[in-house]
Amino acid sequence: MKYEFLHQNSHSNELILFFGGFASHPSHFSHLKSSKNVLMCFDYEDLSFKFDLNVFDKITLIAFSMGVCAASKFLKNYKFDKKIAINGTNLGIDEIKGIHPIIFNKNIKKFNLENFKQSLFKEKINLAKDFIFKEENSLKNELKELLEFALKNKEDNFVWDKIYSSEKDEIFPQNALKNSFKALIFLDEPHFSFFHFKSWDEF
Repeated sequence: MKYEFLHQNSHSNELILFFGGFASHPSHFSHLKSSKNVLMCFDYEDLSFKFDLNVFDKITLIAFSMGVCAASKFLKNYKFDKKIAINGTNLGIDEIKGIHPIIFNKNIKKFNLENFKQSLFKEKINLAKDFIFKEENSLKNELKELLEFALKNKEDNFVWDKIYSSEKDEIFPQNALKNSFKALIFLDEPHFSFFHFKSWDEF
């Protein structure tokens, strides 16, 4: 896993810890402002979490897509002031509460980056024209690692305070979120719903 500060403010003791989704990159979130510290975790080819959170007094966790699954496993023993999930579930890959394993496997075999971008952004794809992505082979490896990780870690007891679900999501089935969580906040957005927001504090 890689780490990058999207915002650093030496006058703030608050941290927004953000777990990106599959293929997420810091360039995808540069439009979101914050006066707090914002640390992004991304790139799940290497699934390990080794960041010391103890230097911050107040921490908000935000996780997106497969990052919801990863965060729920790595951070189950941490205490947060608020936990926010976006278009993902704790199980990530599951017949009922995630992307079906058979479908996920098929997506690995036929993965095409341009098709993925189209499903990710839909009508807002022009806003993402400068976004950075890894090469296709690396992204396929990331999918394989996520598949193995999710199927090996089936705990589903991580509790989120707020859960967003996109109505136009073509990547993560909305029914999986409905099967996983009682209260959802619906957005009229594609899977990548971050153009709906202008700052990290809006979440």
